[in-house]
Amino acid sequence: MKIAIVAPPWIRIPPMRYGGIEAVIALLADGLAERGHDVTLFTVKDSVSRASIRHFFEDEQCRLLSEQTSVFLNAAITHSLGSYIEITDQGDFDIVHDNTWKEGLASAFFIDIPAVHTLHSPLDESNKKFYELFVGKRNLYFTTISEFQQRVLPGLNYAGTIYNSIEIESYPYSEEKDDYLLYLSRFNREKAPHIACEAAKRLGMRLVLAGKVSEPDEHEYFDTMIKPYLDDKIRYVGEVSDEEKKRLFAGATAFVYPLQWDEPFGIVMIEAMACGTPVVTYRRGAAPELVENGVNGYLADDFEGLLDCIGRVQDISHRRCREYVEKHFSVDAMVDGYERVYRQILKARGVNDVSRR
Repeated sequence: MKIAIVAPPWIRIPPMRYGGIEAVIALLADGLAERGHDVTLFTVKDSVSRASIRHFFEDEQCRLLSEQTSVFLNAAITHSLGSYIEITDQGDFDIVHDNTWKEGLASAFFIDIPAVHTLHSPLDESNKKFYELFVGKRNLYFTTISEFQQRVLPGLNYAGTIYNSIEIESYPYSEEKDDYLLYLSRFNREKAPHIACEAAKRLGMRLVLAGKVSEPDEHEYFDTMIKPYLDDKIRYVGEVSDEEKKRLFAGATAFVYPLQWDEPFGIVMIEAMACGTPVVTYRRGAAPELVENGVNGYLADDFEGLLDCIGRVQDISHRRCREYVEKHFSVDAMVDGYERVYRQILKARGVNDVSRR
C-alpha cells in the first residue's frame, strides 16, 4: 500500500523526551515500512524514520503552544493544509492516516482519497461537539486507542480500536526494586501528581517526580500544588531523557498515576509494566483496559483505596506485568491492527487488490 501518515508539527519523530503520540507514530511508520509498504510521513524536517519524510517546518514547533492562540493555530493549519495539498496533488496514495487534531480532520474531510483519523485527544464537551459533526458521515473513518472512547462518542464511522504500543525490547525488565514510588508524566490538575505526593506523605514513602514543566499553566500548577511537598523524600528530577526514564521505571516499587480525568489511553502505564513495575491508578477512562486488578496493578475508586492499593503492590508479580504488555501492546500487534483497518477501508471503497508497493 502507498500510505500517507500525517503527524502533528509540535514534536519531532521519534521524540527526544516528551511525546507519546509521536513515539507511537514512529513505531507505526517504521513498522509499516519494514513490511514493504510505501510510507510517507508528514512531520517536521529533523524527524528520523524509515518512511519518506515531508515537512513544512524545519524543527519542532512545540514552543508555539505557549504563545497566543493565533500563533500556534497558524502553525497547525499551515502544516495540516500543506500536507493535504501535497497529498492530493500527488494523487497516488491508497490511504491517508491522520494523527493530528481538528485541523487535520477538517482537511481530510474534503479529499477523495480514503482517510482514517485516530482519536488521540480527550473527548470533553467542546471536543465532542466538534466530532459530533461527523456522526453519520461515511467518507471518513475513525479508529480509537481504547474502547472507552467509542462508548463516550458513539455514532462515528469507526473502523476499530487499536491500542498504542511500545518497543518492549528497549525497556529494561527488573525484579530488583528500589524503595521509591514513581510519578512520570505532565504536571497538571488532570494528571494530579499532587495526589501522588499526598499519598507518599501519608504512607511515609519516597516519591520521585519526573516530567515536563514548561507551559505557563504547568508552572502555575507546579508552584502551587507540588513545591509545598518537596523535601528529602519527595523529589522532582525534571524532564528526563529516554534512558533515565526507563531506569526510573525499572527501579520503582510502583508507578502511581492518580488521574483526575478520563484519559483515552495512558502509555506511561504500559511503559512501567514493561519494566516489571505495577501500576496504581484510579478506575477512570481507559485505565481498566490497561490495568487488570491484582495482575499488573490496582484500580482504586477513592483516595483511601489508592493508599490501600499502594500498600499491596508487593503482591503483584513483576513477571506478569511484563508478560501482560508483551501480550497486548507489542508493536507487531499495533501494526497488524492498522494494516487490517487500511485494507478493510479500501475493500469497503471497492479496492480489493492493493499491493505492497
